[in-house]
Formats: sequence, structure tokens, C-alpha cells
Amino acid sequence: MIRTFFALFLLFFFLAPVRQQAQQPAFFSLQPADTLHKPRLWAAVGTGTAIYGTALVWMHRSWVSNNPSDNFHTINDLGDWNQMDKMGHWFLSYSQSRWLYAGVRWAGVKPRKAAWLGFAGSQLMMSTLEMFDGYASDWGFSWSDAGFNLLGSGMFVAQEIGWGEQRITMKVSAWPGTYPSEQIYPVSPAGSDGSTTLQQRSDALYGTGPVGLFLKNYNATTVWASVNPRSFLPGRAAWLPRWLNVAVGMGADNLFAGQGYEWKANPNCEGADCERYRLDAERYPRTRQFYLSFDVDLTRLGIRNRFLRTLAGAVNMIKIPAPALEFTDRGAVRFHPVFF
Repeated sequence: MIRTFFALFLLFFFLAPVRQQAQQPAFFSLQPADTLHKPRLWAAVGTGTAIYGTALVWMHRSWVSNNPSDNFHTINDLGDWNQMDKMGHWFLSYSQSRWLYAGVRWAGVKPRKAAWLGFAGSQLMMSTLEMFDGYASDWGFSWSDAGFNLLGSGMFVAQEIGWGEQRITMKVSAWPGTYPSEQIYPVSPAGSDGSTTLQQRSDALYGTGPVGLFLKNYNATTVWASVNPRSFLPGRAAWLPRWLNVAVGMGADNLFAGQGYEWKANPNCEGADCERYRLDAERYPRTRQFYLSFDVDLTRLGIRNRFLRTLAGAVNMIKIPAPALEFTDRGAVRFHPVFF
């Protein structure tokens, strides 16, 4: 872990510009520095290292320590969870790149270098997560996860270097679902007196609370690519509002196992005595959902107050509730007056 922290320090220290001018904004000002502001840079490096270190400790205690470990290995999980976990990797790696970019730009790092630092920092954090998976018996290092991590960070840096702005932003929305309260009984072993409900299965699988809702509950989360049409049109199409976006989203329903409709009551149980549950595939079909909706790019609202503008940039990762048209891979088409 110490080597990782040292590598992160070297990344920020040697790639950042080394020139500093006398005139600098106050340390606690939200105004980005025009040239390297060393106190801010050290604060950004220290804060990022502390957050990264805390996250490593938390992940190790809550994830690695509570699950059986194995030698490092890889896994092909591209077909799991209707690819909703891959969409999550895409969103997280893009968002991390954007947050890191904003942090080093505040410290006065030039835009091009800041974009690459955002890319590198995001890849470092997401790759660490994948390394943890590589030693878990129930999972493994996923090359498809790594590919979507690269896609998210690459999407950010390509737009920042190519256009100097984010014309396509990754966003997320989530809304807790409701499940039937009827009891579900094991299909094996014979004579088992256990039971569960879909709500209990969802809570055990995805957890509860806002973090689990937005980052892990694949039945409740929608990941969006929010496109700003005006930025692509000739002359920037003055008749279109600068803040108006068109968003394309992907979600899923009835995912209670990585694949199929069956799961074990205890994931670590082996043998014929393990309680196994199975859903009726016709009643609870695994479904991919695709959405078309409007959105608002909060960073293009022309907010003058710097604090409110910074707040808007932070909240911009959340898709604004709006009417949406839904299409599913089972042929259904629905209109939602308000979808979130």
C-alpha cells in the first residue's frame, strides 16, 4: 500500500507544471488558479491519497476479509447481470476522471495535463478494485471490467483534449423498486423448511441505503449517456438552449442472480445440502430496458455564483427527472411522464 501511495504522489508531482507566479487566488477560494498553486496541489494530493487509502482499507475489510480468497485468477463475466455492472464501471471511471480533473485544475495544472491526470488517477483506483477481485474465490480479475474502466476514462480524456469540453456526459439515476411480499420456498434440498422473499433477496444481494441503490442495485439503477446537441451543431445553434441535453439510458429488471434464475441461500455453501431458490422465468423475466429522455446539463446554465456553479458541477452526475420513452428487449414500449 505504501508503494501505491508513493506512486500516486510521483504521478501528481512530476506530471504537474513546476512554475508558479506571485499572483495567486486565495487558498480557500473556489476560483481555479491560472498557474500552479503549490499549496493547493499538495492539498489535492494529500486529500486524494487519504480518500484512496481509506477506500482501500474499507474495501479490504468489508469485501476481501469477508469473502474466501484464492490465488490471483481471471474470470469472464461479460454475460453477467445483463451488463449492468459494466455500465457501472463505465460511469464510475468517467466520473472519477472528471472529479480528479476538477481537483488538479483548481490547483493550477494546465488543462491537457489535468485531463491525463484524471485519466491516470481513475485507472489507478479502478484497477485496484479489480486486483482485489482477482484474489476473491467467488470472483476474479475481469478483463471486461478493465475494458469498461478504460472506456469511461478514455471517453473523458478524449473529449477534453479533442473538444475542450464534455459534450457527452455519463450520468446515473435510481429509484427503489417494490417487490411482491409472497414467500419463496427452496427447490432443493427436499424437505427444507426455509423461505425468503424477493425483498429479502434484493437486500442481501444489493444492500440497502443510497450507496447501494445508486451503485449496486441493478434492478433500480439506470446509466445514461447525456448528449448536448447544441455543441455538435454548426454555429452552436443559437435557437437551442445551451443546457438542453438528450439522454439515452440502459437499465434492467428481475436480476436476482448473475445469470439465470437460481441462487443459493448461502453463496459459500457447497454440495447437495445447500438451499437453492429458483424464480419462475415467465413471471419474472430478466429484461433489458433502454430509455430516451431529456436532460439538463447543469454546468451550462450560466450560473454566476462560483459556489453554486461548483455545486451544480458536482450534482451533474445525476440525471434530471424528465419524461422518458422506454423500450425493452422483450418488445414492450412504455411512456413515463416522469422517470428517474
